[in-house]
Amino acid sequence: MQISFGAYKIKAHELDNKLAVQITSDLGEVTMHDSGEGQHDFPNAVGCKILDAKEKPEAKGLKRYSFGDYTFILGINFAGDLLLFHSVRLYVGRKIIGGHDTLSLAFLSEPKA
Repeated sequence: MQISFGAYKIKAHELDNKLAVQITSDLGEVTMHDSGEGQHDFPNAVGCKILDAKEKPEAKGLKRYSFGDYTFILGINFAGDLLLFHSVRLYVGRKIIGGHDTLSLAFLSEPKA
């Protein structure tokens, strides 16, 4: 599934009980950073910044999205960074797929005794 949120394009794909989320933009290359490295300091958030953008994306209020059992909230701050807020019950990993930063979201499981 692909959605547009301001200047950002979000591709989400659920496979093997994980949700892969890839964020791109026509304005330039998008990089991801953890909370505290950008203009925000929120727990359970991942920030996305467009590198060398000729124009800054407009700020946009928060909106909730659901993909199967996964839910996250998106917003764009006044610096033009996209913020993705996720549940504390999720494991969040980051990897490169197709040359783009990609998040993998998965529910934490209880250890088996």
